[in-house]
Amino acid sequence: MKRYPYSIVRGLSSTQIGIIVGVIVVIIIIGAVAAIMLTRKPTPTTPVVTNITTTTTPPTNVTTSPLVFYTWWATEGKVALNHLIPAFESATGLQVEPNVVPGAGGTNAKYAILALIEAGKPPASFQVHFGPEMISYVESAPNGLNDFVNMTPYAVKWGLMNNAVYAVLQAGAFDGTLLSIPVNVHRGALLWVNSQLLREYNLPFPYNFSTLVYDTVQLANHGIHPWMVPGGDGGWDQLNLWEDIFLYLAGPHLYNEMVYGTINFNNATVQKLINETDYWFLNFTSYDYPGWQSMTWTQGLTLLVQGKVAFQANGNWLTNYAYDFLNTTSYPPLPQYINSPNVTLIETPFPGTQHYYALVIDSIGIPTGPQEQDALKLAHYWSSYQGQEIWTKWKAVTYYKNATDYFNTPAQWYDYQQLLNTSEQNFVYQLSDGGTFDDVYAQLISGVLTLQEVGTPGLSAWNSTLVSAMHEEEQEWLSAAKLGLGYLGFPNHPFADYYPPWVTNPSAYGLDLSSQQTSNNSALVLILPLLLVLDAGLFLSSRGRILSRPLLK
Repeated sequence: MKRYPYSIVRGLSSTQIGIIVGVIVVIIIIGAVAAIMLTRKPTPTTPVVTNITTTTTPPTNVTTSPLVFYTWWATEGKVALNHLIPAFESATGLQVEPNVVPGAGGTNAKYAILALIEAGKPPASFQVHFGPEMISYVESAPNGLNDFVNMTPYAVKWGLMNNAVYAVLQAGAFDGTLLSIPVNVHRGALLWVNSQLLREYNLPFPYNFSTLVYDTVQLANHGIHPWMVPGGDGGWDQLNLWEDIFLYLAGPHLYNEMVYGTINFNNATVQKLINETDYWFLNFTSYDYPGWQSMTWTQGLTLLVQGKVAFQANGNWLTNYAYDFLNTTSYPPLPQYINSPNVTLIETPFPGTQHYYALVIDSIGIPTGPQEQDALKLAHYWSSYQGQEIWTKWKAVTYYKNATDYFNTPAQWYDYQQLLNTSEQNFVYQLSDGGTFDDVYAQLISGVLTLQEVGTPGLSAWNSTLVSAMHEEEQEWLSAAKLGLGYLGFPNHPFADYYPPWVTNPSAYGLDLSSQQTSNNSALVLILPLLLVLDAGLFLSSRGRILSRPLLK
């Protein structure tokens, strides 16, 4: 298995090799310290900016083939790309050719990428969500893991292990292995509110769920369609709303059990929570705007900004879209903005989830192949602080711990500050955007869209779909575990402080994970000291888811 598809000592001179020998004792000592530190949560360090030297004169070794990058960024993401790509090209002399496959949440692009990977003809680089989604590509590739660049050593070398919010890296690491590099952090489980509409009817801001229910009824009594839950995105918007309600009712631990498919549907408490989530989903969607079936999230947000609806549940990419295309700035849920007559659009954590942070992390995956070195340069630039300032000004927020407020909107800065101040156990990875495997995601969005279309008679079918999808999610994780990729996070530091049961009790699943965990631990222990030495400059010349009560109506 090719875990580190590059040679760190390739092309070293005899003098450099001599230096390696000369510091071998130091490396052994540092390796021992690293082995100990892997059993402890990292202590805060002073972030160091990863700088990329920029030059306006392309180097002489310009590649003749553009670097193809598959993506679904057709709206606000495209605007951000239009800022990032020219800066990257100017800095490196390389050319990037975005291949855009539109579709909310990557619904269409994912399958285009999967088809290319299955055929053994992957793009040189591609957009992918951190989390289980990436494993979908690994399991589809002819040679599995060997078809992708292991990004772990690069994340270390580029300073991300020290400078990035740790939970972000955990959300995309599989038992310590990073298979893609994060380029931004979006926040899911958010509610968009037209605050002017609420002020017009003297309604309270929905900081909590009961107020959201109250506002919904009162707006409807005034002849307003309170909700916008578009159906034109294939069920993605419906899943956003359903999972947000579930997060409020169930909390992050049970939510993360859904990420692994380990949630126990036979448990009476779980059954009650699922039923109640279904109930409120059907209530809120019964107030949906006429014609919702064919509308997309962008059309929905436009109606909200125009004051034709009051609420839309989604992630903070709506913040970027409103700024870029609707000339509307999103503000955080603070009194001075809620009460301001000059503010229309408020972005707030979905009522009842303000202490939780639903991560949606875009990343770049790199297949092995003739252009992997160029793709690595793109990933390096994009993930550097310099690249982050350009990219996340227009898209989501950065994961660097030392960022300043360079963002376009106050809502972005608020989301960034919340990222820094969320407790480890209160993070979740959003189900609708990378938190499930691709085929499971397809089952969920189709099933929950049908639930809204059919209503209460569709509950049995939806709950059956949910159980089936979670079973499939668990099975795919078990397959990943056999590859040594059995959980999100690093050895002894799982994402959201949660291990799936096959890690804590592998024998119950017929697994023997000890050798795989040892392998990943050993790999990290071995590579950390060497990269620390490299970063110290000693090798400067080597570059390299119904309650019995009526609907609200």
